[in-house]
Amino acid sequence: MNCARTPPAPARRQRGVATVMMALLVGLAVMASTFAVVQQVRSSQDQSMTVHAQTQAQMNAWAGAEMVRQYLQGLTSAQRATLLASVQASSANTPLSFSSDMGVSAALLPASTSSNFLARITGITAAAVPKAKTTVTLDVNYGVTAGTSSLGSLTTAFKSGMSTQLGGSITVQAATAEQAVLNVGGDVMTGGYNITGANTINATGTIHLGSSSSFQVLNSNCDVVIGGSTQSVTVNARRHFCGSGGASVTGVATANGSISMGTRGNGTLAAIGDTSFTDSCSASGFAGSATLAATCAAPAYGPGVDLGSGSGSASTVKSRKNVYIGSGSIDFLTAAIDLVLNNWNASVNGTVGGQVVLNGRNYQGTVTTGGASPTITPVQPVTIQADAPFNATDYRTYANYAFYVSGSDLKVDIKNVNGVSDGSYYIGTTGRAGGMRYACSFSGDNCSSGNKTLDLCTNANNTQCLSYAAGTWTLATNTNEGMRPGVAWFSGSLDASTGTYYNTFIATANITTSGNHTVYAPNYAGYSGKVGGTTYAPLGICTTAAGAAISNYPSNFCNLATASFDPTAASGLGSYAFMAGSFSGASYSASSYVGGNVALSGNSINGYVLAGNAFSSGGSTTIRGYVSSQGSGVANASQASKNATLGASTAIDMRALPATLAAGSAGGAGGSSAGAAVVSILYSRYL
Repeated sequence: MNCARTPPAPARRQRGVATVMMALLVGLAVMASTFAVVQQVRSSQDQSMTVHAQTQAQMNAWAGAEMVRQYLQGLTSAQRATLLASVQASSANTPLSFSSDMGVSAALLPASTSSNFLARITGITAAAVPKAKTTVTLDVNYGVTAGTSSLGSLTTAFKSGMSTQLGGSITVQAATAEQAVLNVGGDVMTGGYNITGANTINATGTIHLGSSSSFQVLNSNCDVVIGGSTQSVTVNARRHFCGSGGASVTGVATANGSISMGTRGNGTLAAIGDTSFTDSCSASGFAGSATLAATCAAPAYGPGVDLGSGSGSASTVKSRKNVYIGSGSIDFLTAAIDLVLNNWNASVNGTVGGQVVLNGRNYQGTVTTGGASPTITPVQPVTIQADAPFNATDYRTYANYAFYVSGSDLKVDIKNVNGVSDGSYYIGTTGRAGGMRYACSFSGDNCSSGNKTLDLCTNANNTQCLSYAAGTWTLATNTNEGMRPGVAWFSGSLDASTGTYYNTFIATANITTSGNHTVYAPNYAGYSGKVGGTTYAPLGICTTAAGAAISNYPSNFCNLATASFDPTAASGLGSYAFMAGSFSGASYSASSYVGGNVALSGNSINGYVLAGNAFSSGGSTTIRGYVSSQGSGVANASQASKNATLGASTAIDMRALPATLAAGSAGGAGGSSAGAAVVSILYSRYL
């Protein structure tokens, strides 16, 4: 018997364990590798999404910066002033409104000023996806500088934003019919005067003309009153029209109110006869204008056309109310209501809707009753585009010479002057303000010919060409004196006195002149005094007529290497002889307007004149160029000048002006929209 034991067979459930374990390990490795790849892809996608979102947010922020720039650029000066006042009055940032789908939010900061608007702009992307939402914020500084278009629209001989007084002998010599126009944003009043060459007067207030002058058209948003021997071909009055003495209308006079013309020789008189007016007169700059409505209106009988009780006459009368006549005549009458006789032996032919009221009088001719009311087209409003208020402060950096007071020093900033480095120079101290001519690089009273940087005077025989006292700079009182040519800017008032100058004079306050003062604006004199072969000035601002270079010529206007002249230099300021007025403080508030009055007295002015407030002329004055009197300071209680004045012997001559004058002005002679400015991004930073 064999007792040996047989070993047990291996359990089946243990077979292949190593294989399974190996497969499991390989699977886990593959899964780990797969998860790693997936994680890497996901991380890469997230990173890509983040970069994309960041880039898109930056793009949105910069798009927002440009949108804000365009928004500020599109505002007028008045609109920017209103916006600025609101921004500065708030302790928090002032949000600007953008469409929600633009991915931009923006706000203006209270520290903004009229020349520097500060904005905080945020670009946003994927706002609806929290994981992907990204924001980028910029702080942007916008520089706001006046462009040439804000210098106004220059198309007519004289443009005024305030009531204007006419007196003496006024002559307008125009090259085009449009130039032979006086545009007045207010009343036009006269004393004794004679005006020739001005074909049209447009006024938003009342026109009151006496003496003897002839016009083509008189347009008023209020009343038109003519006397003496004044004649006009056409009259349009939004309210009433009346005349006296030998005044007459040879063409057609239309009034939305009544007409009172007790004078002979009138053409067609057409009155709607309104008694109430939805739009009142826009100005009452003269005390007398307030009573003209009553004196012009028809008598107590009722509104209409009144030819008085004398011999007032017209070839044609149309009235949608009554007609009153004395012993005069009407060749063709159409009245909606009655014909009322105020005297004997009138001569009338026509129709009335009502009756003939004789009042015991008689008349000759035939008047038919029961007629229809005449058709009369109402007088439309006069619209005079308001220019952006001139602010001399905006133009300081364009000047070749900017004069100002710094502490006890009198200084001048010199820029773009040949032979002189741009910079700030001393011209003396307030203690030595009585006689100055040298610019020096150091302070003190020992600035002399031996250590000067520049001699500001052009006549070496005199001791000075400039003085200063109590806020007013005075040019030398010597007719042979002058200053270096170019744009000269003054902080304060300027007494231009006498002498001959080749400059644009700009003052932040007022400008006055004396007799024997002659000024040639840089663009009027041009390169050598000759433009296109025609001589306009004895010298140019670059060379003499013979071609010799002028000492220290303004290099931004002159290129001697190419013998060329740039009339657009200095933002077009070279077209102006005088410019005055500015705002005090940061805001463009009418009540904060300073100066702006330009008063000429017996001068020869070759170039445009821009008075931010009131222009006035006296003596024998000739201006070769346009004149603008903006009236920006009328609302300022401290302003003494509340109206413009053309007086004494004043001539505005726009014939044969040099091409460089128009080329440098705002849009040629026309200009563009009021209030336009140049808005640019000065700098920015990411927050």
